[in-house]
Amino acid sequence: MPKTETPPVSCASCKGRGYAMSNLKGKLRVETCACFHCDKCDGEGKVFRENEKGIAYLSDCECKALKKRWCMVEEAGIPGKFVGADFDSYINHHRSQGIAKRVAEDFAQDLMNSKKDFNRGLIFMGAPGLGKTHLAIAIIKKLGFEKGVPCRFVDFFQLLADIRHGYSEDMSDQAFIKPYLDARVLVIDELAKGRNTEWELTVLDQLISSRYNSADKVTIFTTNYPSEMRIEIKEPKSFYRDKDGPDKNYADTYMRESLQEKIGARIYSRLAEMCKFVMIEGQDLRQKSLSASQRYPRNKR
Repeated sequence: MPKTETPPVSCASCKGRGYAMSNLKGKLRVETCACFHCDKCDGEGKVFRENEKGIAYLSDCECKALKKRWCMVEEAGIPGKFVGADFDSYINHHRSQGIAKRVAEDFAQDLMNSKKDFNRGLIFMGAPGLGKTHLAIAIIKKLGFEKGVPCRFVDFFQLLADIRHGYSEDMSDQAFIKPYLDARVLVIDELAKGRNTEWELTVLDQLISSRYNSADKVTIFTTNYPSEMRIEIKEPKSFYRDKDGPDKNYADTYMRESLQEKIGARIYSRLAEMCKFVMIEGQDLRQKSLSASQRYPRNKR
């Protein structure tokens, strides 16, 4: 927030940030908080400045740039249920989650401090409910709010559904894909989810190839599938060593199918070159938060 003549009153809605977030029809909404006031421009968005010759001219106030950042975060397409997702709210119950959080924080900071040639991304891998999407969104929120970096979020399965719908309306796939091709930072959630038909893999290849060939594009992925290194693992129980014990269902999946098998060697090879792989282990936090009667499968009595 711009400096004010008097200290800002603590606000429950924005916690002193100047903006408030909410879930509006399933999408993240970011709006200027009612408590926000800029004493420099008195809410006009314009201030007088002087050039080196002492001539006054009208210019945008700093608060206008702040509000532009807030709009950019809203336009990123973040799901509304992640309104509270940031680094502070990420809770790790497993050592690998703590490591993943530090990787994500360092990654965001490095990108903010870098020049435009920073283009290496991340892939968060692991079972459902471990906070992969939470960390990916925490990254783009930080980039957007603090630096105004243009970011986009897309669930890959939903993108495919939108393209199919576009075909029925005689729209080209480019109408849907272009915003994701152009974004400085793109999060692709749930990579390899679905049947992965030839057409689906063609769309994925087009998206990844375009960003792969751009020197200034950063892509972050989340996936429930592990890397091709699964064949080196002998015992499923070795994946998880936290107090809650192994997740056998995911261990079986880990042994059965890998990300490379889901998306093919060509796309996987490009991902390996584009991104750092971050494996996250532990227990499904969504299941962990439920009462015993709500969990599936329930323990037999």
